[in-house]
Amino acid sequence: MGVEILRVFLCVCAALLSPLTASAQVEIAHRWGTTHIDGTPQRIVSLSYNGADSWLALGVQPVAYRVWYGGDARGLWPWAAPLATGGTPLRGEIDMEAIVRLQPDLIEAMYSGLTEAQYRTLSRFAPVLPPQAGVADFGHDWRSMIEVFGRASGREARATEVIAGLDARLAEVARPDWQGRTAAMAMPDGPMLLFPRDPRMRLLSRLGFEVPQAAQRIDHGSFFAELDPEVTAPLDAGLLIWLDLGGGVGAVRDHPLRGALRAAAEGRELVAPPEISAALSYGSALSLGHALDWLAQEIPPALDGDPATPVPSARAAGLAP
Repeated sequence: MGVEILRVFLCVCAALLSPLTASAQVEIAHRWGTTHIDGTPQRIVSLSYNGADSWLALGVQPVAYRVWYGGDARGLWPWAAPLATGGTPLRGEIDMEAIVRLQPDLIEAMYSGLTEAQYRTLSRFAPVLPPQAGVADFGHDWRSMIEVFGRASGREARATEVIAGLDARLAEVARPDWQGRTAAMAMPDGPMLLFPRDPRMRLLSRLGFEVPQAAQRIDHGSFFAELDPEVTAPLDAGLLIWLDLGGGVGAVRDHPLRGALRAAAEGRELVAPPEISAALSYGSALSLGHALDWLAQEIPPALDGDPATPVPSARAAGLAP
């Protein structure tokens, strides 16, 4: 009788524990196979250039994170810095020995330029999350990163909240009269025109803007293209946004054909200062929320139909008509 009671007890324990064990392992498919994550990672190393933003948005403190450019002494910008309580900044190329020394239990690399050889090597030490199948290097958007990070860390509910929050903010900022209007975004030197594949242009699409036909004609599937000095048609959109990445917009003021741009003559230009350009470039749930606050103030005066209406950023940069 005692043996039978023990047998029943063990069966009950197995039944109770087996669902927990099954749910403790997460499988995430990607371009090189499937990564298995056991339990909840505690020591996450983020190799994505914008990865820290997404982890912090989920309430996770990575033990180390990749620094892209700029920010404070820790490599963090204002939208992320207040949320970080620690973590080691990783600068430069992927240093596999340094990563292994951190003793990670998860290595995230969805927006990092990780090679397959690096993936295979690092996978010997910890589960690795490279880009998903069918997604180019640096092709993941904020939503897909938040979703995968949430699954990997057992914070799917928080991921859903973050996504819903930014979706709501996008809907709040977008205006009906923006729907179907054209918008272009470019960097001054070149100039360098961004295409819809670039995360910064995806944001404008979410706000209702479309790509000018002249830009569509030269889009061959890349993120951007340098325009010849005599080519201005792809820039002549209903809204033209210049990204100042820190070098100013002198190249825009000095462009020999600037006078031919209707967007310039009619006061439909914005100049994203370095902090906002970085927020747009990082393209994370945190940074885009920061950028949307700025766009909500800058776009309306540029599109009110009156060239005399001052656009604060264009005036500050010396581009006002």
